[in-house]
Amino acid sequence: MTEPDRTRRPSRRHRRRGNYAILVGLSSTGILGMGAVAVDSAYVHLVEARAQAISDAAAHAALVNLKLTADVEESREIAQAFVNAHTLVGAMADVDPEQDIVFGGWDFETQDFDPAASYVNSVQVTVQKNDESVNGSFSTLMMGMYGTSHSSAQATSPATGAMRFREIVIVQDVTGSFMDEIDEARDADLAFLDAIYAADFPNDRIGMVTFVGDSEEYTPLSYVKDDYSSIYADWSQIDWCDRSYYPWYYYGPPYYHYAPNMMGCNQGSDYWRWYYDSGTSQAAGLDEGIDMLLASGDDYSTKVIILVSDGQPQCVYGYSDRAAEEACTLQREQDAYDAADFAEENGISIYSISFNDNYNATQSAVMEALVRGYGKFYETPDPSDLPVILEEIAEQIPLALVQ
Repeated sequence: MTEPDRTRRPSRRHRRRGNYAILVGLSSTGILGMGAVAVDSAYVHLVEARAQAISDAAAHAALVNLKLTADVEESREIAQAFVNAHTLVGAMADVDPEQDIVFGGWDFETQDFDPAASYVNSVQVTVQKNDESVNGSFSTLMMGMYGTSHSSAQATSPATGAMRFREIVIVQDVTGSFMDEIDEARDADLAFLDAIYAADFPNDRIGMVTFVGDSEEYTPLSYVKDDYSSIYADWSQIDWCDRSYYPWYYYGPPYYHYAPNMMGCNQGSDYWRWYYDSGTSQAAGLDEGIDMLLASGDDYSTKVIILVSDGQPQCVYGYSDRAAEEACTLQREQDAYDAADFAEENGISIYSISFNDNYNATQSAVMEALVRGYGKFYETPDPSDLPVILEEIAEQIPLALVQ
């Protein structure tokens, strides 16, 4: 009987051992190619992000200088210097100052940049890394191994910065307590107007509200560039409130005060209008300023109220009803806070300037609490500081990169 052959036949697994090596060999080129694409794509995006950051920063630097100096060429130099201070792919970044730094007009409604606009409120900075740019192209890390030209990897990143035009209302206290400092307050308002006019930005508008216990529009929102002379003439006549009625004229100076271009000191009086001044209502002034900005303002503007006052909210009832006077005063204070909150809800910032010659802590606290948005609080016991403060505020209107 023949014995069976016990020699084991090779398994299918051992017979096919070389197949995988062939498959890996055939696919490695594709695998490495996809890896190269992934690595180099990430590298290109990194270069683009770096170029974008430099463009954005340079545009902002140019706008800051343009805002302060209104000098296009100097602002162009600032932008180029800012670009040159950074590196891109291991070398100093650079731009062509004429082609890559372009000043023009930005239309906020259409969101368009026009280099040929009749006004200048924006700048476009483009940091490029390609064959046509002053920086030249840059090499990819691996794609060249697979026949892809290095020069086809480019980063072109424009950044447009534009200054929103400003709509500003000065809310000016003209109560009788301001009679000794009204000249400095007038000088401060005019200094602010001059600073806005000197900046020479198109479409900036400015107006004024005056207030005692009530308020009124002293000058409407007007274009500074076009209406500067008429605004200046009107503001040159700012005075403290008119007190040419009984009983003040009966007693004569200093009680009597004839200022026909100003609101009456008793306007908004809560008691005996014919006799008492109406006190102080920052709320009335803020409400009037907010109404001006919302009714006549533009949706794309930077809206600002500058509140100038030398007192705290107050009602004047004389000696007739002190409890009612106190309740009225507290209500006026709350109304001022409510008005400030409403302003902030509608994108209006508030600067608050407290003239506090005989320091009053309550006045300071109330006036500071009315600051909203990017506004700031200022306080001084010296009326000669008021022009300096308002000129400083004129330089603080913020900038916005729009793209």
